[in-house]
Amino acid sequence: MRISLMSQMQRSFSFELPSLVPLQLPSRMETHLWYILPDEVKSTSLLKHYSQLLSPPETDKVLQMRGDDLKKNALLARTLVRTTIARYQTNNAVDPRSLMFKKNMYGKPEVDWQNYKNCNIPPLHFNISHTDSLIACGVTLHVPVGVDVEDKERKIKHDVLALAERFYSTDEVKFLSTIPDLELRRKEFIKLWTLKEAYVKALGKGFSAAPFNTFTIQSKSGTKGGYNLYKTSETTTDSLEKTKTYNREWKFALLDLTDSHYAAICIENDQATGGAPMKVIIRKTIPFVEDELISDIKLL
Repeated sequence: MRISLMSQMQRSFSFELPSLVPLQLPSRMETHLWYILPDEVKSTSLLKHYSQLLSPPETDKVLQMRGDDLKKNALLARTLVRTTIARYQTNNAVDPRSLMFKKNMYGKPEVDWQNYKNCNIPPLHFNISHTDSLIACGVTLHVPVGVDVEDKERKIKHDVLALAERFYSTDEVKFLSTIPDLELRRKEFIKLWTLKEAYVKALGKGFSAAPFNTFTIQSKSGTKGGYNLYKTSETTTDSLEKTKTYNREWKFALLDLTDSHYAAICIENDQATGGAPMKVIIRKTIPFVEDELISDIKLL
């Protein structure tokens, strides 16, 4: 970027914010996944516009990032969250600038609905993930959501099995060791990482509080996009019972996004849906400029 993002954000600008197109809330069976490609946001005036949406602490965090690309991505991530959440407040017309956030004990951000007066819409849950080239935000109603995106071409410097033995469960290491093709093994390692990251983010704990080797994720045989969740236990060896218990509590989806990224979604199972599969609605966006409903997404 020719003009540094810091200089743009440190100036005082006054913009008339255009209206966001309102959307209906997700149904109990839906997860809405919004994503933005940073390379497609080239307008410096639009970036100036986005900078006006952030709170002072958010602005400070963006400005503390090193390098214009990191600053730009941090700005876009916060803009995506604010504009996405604001779209669903169809009866209360929430200004994205007015949204307030808090963090749980593990640092997962949440909308602080209690501080928003006259808001009688059921609170939304969201989670955000990003790489250098893609930023995604998942939204659900009533149930927690975890989202992770990973570049399909992500390079792994160390031996895949050595990393798996360090971070993954015994069953996952065994699965990876049965794949003789090194490139395919690398891809399966990244898929597992993406799914496991989404799960610990849905828990609201993160990797440090829920280590990856304490649970196993395996694809369901004979299904497309279905996964079983096993919880490792030192005192219990009855995997079948554990599988039934944890599969009733969590649902997964693994997507091929833009042919360049894996996107994993994990949501807590809403008993009101009767165990119906998760439905994922994908939208690509450049906030205030254009949105595109993506209907042809490959489920892995």
